[in-house]
Amino acid sequence: MSIQPKFATLPAIALAAMLVSGCHHKQQHAQIPYDSVAPLGTISDDIWQKQEENGEASDFVIHESEFVGATAKLNAAGEDHVKQIAVRMVSTPFPVIVEPSSMSVNQSDEYKYPVNGNDDLDMHRRNVIVKILQAMNVQDADERVVVSPALTPGFEGFEAYRAYNNGFRNRGNGGGGLGGFGSGFGGGFGGGVGGGIF
Repeated sequence: MSIQPKFATLPAIALAAMLVSGCHHKQQHAQIPYDSVAPLGTISDDIWQKQEENGEASDFVIHESEFVGATAKLNAAGEDHVKQIAVRMVSTPFPVIVEPSSMSVNQSDEYKYPVNGNDDLDMHRRNVIVKILQAMNVQDADERVVVSPALTPGFEGFEAYRAYNNGFRNRGNGGGGLGGFGSGFGGGFGGGVGGGIF
């Protein structure tokens, strides 16, 4: 008879021990100084801002495709781009970059392919851009316009073709509905629901 009360008190002692340790555990967590922890994004914000600045600097690149062939005359897109640059130059510190030419013919070549650079054309293009910007009241245009490779290279012909085709391929196999899920779910889901039934 004296053995039963000892066993009966063991669960009560274990329960009390768990409750006491649980309260003690909560008390420790309540004392963490949360105000000393840096807010979310503190480390990554600087990286995103730097990438945004680099992207804005690329807006000031006048690409070779904005000129008419192997000349220093701007096409319509180039003229619009230079106007946008002139407006933004007042409030931004970026240089204006004229991309070097690559479609000139070297007269000493046997086949006369238009695949060469031309330093004289590049300087002529630079001077044209400087004069246009000065006509739009950009005072420091002569110091800020340079001939240099673009900050981010453009697509080669085969890369542009591949990207264009991949854009259509990723839209799905079917003609509607849920066809966009065709590549993600192995084709059966998109082909069956998106294109097969309808």
